[in-house]
Amino acid sequence: MNTAKRWTVLGAMAGTLMTAVVQAFAAGAIASGPGEKQYGYSYDHGDLQSAEMRALHECGDGCIVVLRYQTGCGAHAVDRTPGSGISGLGLAKTKTAALDSAMWFCRSSGGRQCAIKAWSCNWR
Repeated sequence: MNTAKRWTVLGAMAGTLMTAVVQAFAAGAIASGPGEKQYGYSYDHGDLQSAEMRALHECGDGCIVVLRYQTGCGAHAVDRTPGSGISGLGLAKTKTAALDSAMWFCRSSGGRQCAIKAWSCNWR
């Protein structure tokens, strides 16, 4: 293998490694509050702490982080039946799978009027 080809292969390998390192540190979070429309989310943050802080900031007073994740997508479903308090969380590789999982957990916990409150995906 000539020198130019070696450098091309080494450059491609280094680029692949750098991409893997960046992907490993993508973090997201979902925060939820007592209000029906009170939620916050984050994605593609460098660490879980900054992802949580962003989600809480977007959500506002009285919120808590209900889901944090480092790969794929997360979703939070709630039962809209007055006084219910039932919810479900989903974590999966794809948005659709995360949404389906959150809805399944909400319904299987007894929720009758489950709906997605928030979702987010890491895209890196």
